[in-house]
Amino acid sequence: MGIEDLEPAAWEALRDVGNVAVVAGPGAGKTEFLAQRAAYLLQTGLCPWPQQILAISFKRDAAANLGRRVAARVPEHAGRFASMTFDAFTKGLVDRFAPALPSGWRTADGYDISTASNAEVGNFLNGIAHAAPEALRWEVAQFQPNRFVPGVVGNYDLPEVVPADAEVDAISYAVREWWQARYLRPGKAQLDFVMLNRLAELLVRAVPRLRRALRMTYPVVFVDEFQDTTSAQFSFLTSVFGEETAVTAVGDSKQRIMGWAGALPNAVQRFTDAFDATTHSLAWNFRSSDALVALQHVIARQLDPATVRATSKATAEDGHDPAALWTFSTDEAEARFIADWIARDIAGSNRTPADFALIARQKIKDFEPLFRAHLAEHGIRVRNDDARVGKMALQDLLKSETTHLLIGLLRLAHEPHGLPAVWQDVSTTLERVHGAIDDEVAQHRVGENLTEITLQLRAWLESHPPSTVSAVDTVQQVLALVDGAALRRYVKATTPGEDFDLITGAFEARLETSITPTADWRDVLDEFECAEAVVLLTAHRSKGLEYHTVFFLGIHDRQWWALGRDLSEGTATFFVGLSRAAHRLILTTDRTNRAGPIAALFTMLAEAGVPEIDYG
Repeated sequence: MGIEDLEPAAWEALRDVGNVAVVAGPGAGKTEFLAQRAAYLLQTGLCPWPQQILAISFKRDAAANLGRRVAARVPEHAGRFASMTFDAFTKGLVDRFAPALPSGWRTADGYDISTASNAEVGNFLNGIAHAAPEALRWEVAQFQPNRFVPGVVGNYDLPEVVPADAEVDAISYAVREWWQARYLRPGKAQLDFVMLNRLAELLVRAVPRLRRALRMTYPVVFVDEFQDTTSAQFSFLTSVFGEETAVTAVGDSKQRIMGWAGALPNAVQRFTDAFDATTHSLAWNFRSSDALVALQHVIARQLDPATVRATSKATAEDGHDPAALWTFSTDEAEARFIADWIARDIAGSNRTPADFALIARQKIKDFEPLFRAHLAEHGIRVRNDDARVGKMALQDLLKSETTHLLIGLLRLAHEPHGLPAVWQDVSTTLERVHGAIDDEVAQHRVGENLTEITLQLRAWLESHPPSTVSAVDTVQQVLALVDGAALRRYVKATTPGEDFDLITGAFEARLETSITPTADWRDVLDEFECAEAVVLLTAHRSKGLEYHTVFFLGIHDRQWWALGRDLSEGTATFFVGLSRAAHRLILTTDRTNRAGPIAALFTMLAEAGVPEIDYG
C-alpha cells in the first residue's frame, strides 16, 4: 500500500517512546505505521546499536512483509529488526535454551510438533475424568475439548517443580495429566505451539539471566494484530517484556476472528491496563472508497457501538456501484456469470486477474472446480491460497523468504536481463544470509558470487529442460550453488521455529505440479507463483490483504452455519472479509432460507443500502 503521509494521531503514536496501544481499523496503514516507527527508533538512536527491535506478528506473510518494508527504508539497520511470528519466537527459545529448563521439565528424546484434534482431546478428557479423584470428576468432565488447550493449558503457568500426584483442583489436575501424557512421557514428546509457549514462559521465568538478555537485546517490541492474542501469548509477553521494554501493540477489536483459537476478549484494553500504555486511535482508511467505508461502518457499529466512522483517503472510481448483493439459483450459474463478468471487466479496463479476489467464510475448496473451469474458458487462472502444498498452505509458501530467494535465483538464471528488482531482492537476502549487511567488502563478494551462481545455474537449466528433471533435483542444484547449509542456518537464526525442510519440501511439491511436458522454465516459474490469477481464499486468510474487487461468496447458511454459536465473532469475520475491497464489493447468495442467525447479515446489508440483484 502506498501512503504519502500518516495521519496526525499516527505521528503522535510513532514518536511516543513509552508503551503504546494503537487502535487501527481496516486500511489504516498498520504495517506502514510500524515500519515508519521502526525506522524512526533505529535512525534516531532511541533504539541504540547494537540493540534490536523485535516485531511479533501472527502470520508468516505479515512478519515477512513488515521485515521487507523496514529493510527498504533503513537497509543499514535491517539486521537490527527481527520480524517473526509469536510461535516462531517461543519455539526458537525452547529449541536454543531447553537445557536450561528446570530439571524436571527437560526431555532427552526431543519432540515432534503435533496438534491434537478435538476428538483426541475429548478422549483424553473422558479418560482422566474417570480416573480423577471423586471430588474433581464432575468439574473435569465439563471441560470442552475445543477450548481445553488454548483456554486451560494455555492459561496455566507451569511451576518450576513438576507437580506431584497430589489431589488438587480440577484445572491443575487436568493440566498436569495433559503434560504427563504429551510431554513427560517415555520417548519423543508431542508438543503443540501452546505448550511450547508455556515452556518458553517457564524457561524465561526460571532463568533470570535469559530474561535480562532478552530485554537488553530487544528494548523495543512490536505486536501486530493484538486483538488475536491468546492467554498464553499475553502471559508470555507480560512475563518477558512487562518491564524495561517499550511495547507497541497494534490491533482492532472489531477484527477479532480467532476466538476459536483462544484469542482473549478485550485484549487491547488488557494490554493498556497491564502495561500502562497510552492509546492512540487511527481514523483514516487508505484502502477503501468512501462508499465502502460507509458500509463497513454499519457492520463496525454492530461490533462496537462507540466506533467512529473512518475517513476514506482513497480515490473513488466512477462507473460502477461500490457494493451489491447478487442472487443465483445454482452454484453453476454463479460461477459462470462471475467468470464472464470478470473477463469483460478485465477486457474493458487496465485491471488484471490479480485485482480480483474470491473470498468465502470456509470450505473454499468447494468453490474451486467451477470457478477454475469457467475462468479457464477466458484464459484466466485461479490460485487457491488455502490449498495444501506439501505440509504448508500455498499462501504461506509463496510468502516465505526462502521461496522468494529460490524463485528469484531461478528467474535470474533463466532471464539474465531486465530483472533489476529481482536481482536486488536476491542480493539483499544473500547479504543477510552471509552476514554482509554492514560490510561493503563482503557485499561486493556476495555480488560477485551471485553473478557466478546465476551463470552456473543458467548452464544447468539450459542442459536440463523442465520435462527431463525432477523438482527435487532442481531444488538440490540451487541449494548446492547457494550454500544450502548457510541458508538453513540463516532461516533457523532469523525465523526461529521455521522448518527449513518443510519449506523446501513444499517448494519441491509446488514445483513438481508446475512442470508440464511442453513448458519451458519461464512457464514453470510463472505457474509456480501464479501471480496473475484470481485469488481464492478464506476470510481468515484474507486478513491484511486488499483487492480492487472482492466477491464475497456464499452469504447463506451452508457457509455461515456456525453464526448462531458466536454472533460477535461471525460478524467480525464478515467485517474482515468485506473490508478487503478497495473499490467494489459484490456479495453472493442463493434463494435458501434467510431466517435465523443468517438474517443478521442481510439486515446489516439492507441498513447499509446494498442493492440486491437476482441473476437467476
